[in-house]
Amino acid sequence: MIDYHVHPDFSQDAEGSIEAYCERASELGLEEICFTTHYEPDPARRDCEEVHVNGCAQPVDSDWPDAYFAALQAATAKFPSVAVLAGVEVGYEPGLEGIVSDFLRRYPFDFVLGAIHCLDHIAITAGQELDRFKVEYMDQGPEFVAERYLHHLRAAAGCQLFDCLAHLDIYRKYVESLYDQRFGATIDSLLPSVLDFVAQSGTGIEVNSSALRRGNAEPYPALRILKLARDAGVQVFTVGSDAHRPADLGKDLETAVQALEDLGVRPARLRRRKLMPAARIPR
Repeated sequence: MIDYHVHPDFSQDAEGSIEAYCERASELGLEEICFTTHYEPDPARRDCEEVHVNGCAQPVDSDWPDAYFAALQAATAKFPSVAVLAGVEVGYEPGLEGIVSDFLRRYPFDFVLGAIHCLDHIAITAGQELDRFKVEYMDQGPEFVAERYLHHLRAAAGCQLFDCLAHLDIYRKYVESLYDQRFGATIDSLLPSVLDFVAQSGTGIEVNSSALRRGNAEPYPALRILKLARDAGVQVFTVGSDAHRPADLGKDLETAVQALEDLGVRPARLRRRKLMPAARIPR
């Protein structure tokens, strides 16, 4: 089993060192673990985004990756039975392409996730920002919000900076329930063309099992969306637990893998952002 979405304590909302995760991975018999610590470079959110190094908060634009890669190298040496990969989850907003490109060019990442965590600088994945979201967006209507989210998603694929898009329908977490059926209807009407664009861009999609441990019946994205993505021609799919503590490492990944197997898809493996052999889906 492999886990390609893992947050060590470099992420401000996570706990557990890289070493602690690797110990857990060894106990579970995981073959590969890809750490994908948060990188949230939006200057408009500088006051609420940070990175932690040895328990101390650091600015997102500091030299924290040096400590991150040093910890990954130490874990590689200490846990030879587990392939320890260097990844990052980038919080994307349109207009940040230059900042993100410069950052990714400086470091030898194995895997890069792109995530829509915010709409116009307001987090839609954090419960503590829901009140602010409601103030800004509830009067806009469900169609506007659905279209805005898909606009961000399309832009993330179009910039071609990311290997995969993370938790593609993360709007299920908080946003969808705020609106009536028009939100879902708008998503359903526009998503097929967006997935066509994602496929044409060469960007992959992750299957994120964290929805299952939050009580959802399906991972992110839902199974019907996975099928649409495969039929659209998306070639790369990864699986990840989105663990923010060692106890959640690998949770429900069997379900994520089975969802892909039911579609004739194998989870991808990458090194230095290149697919490993036999990682593409059979066509």
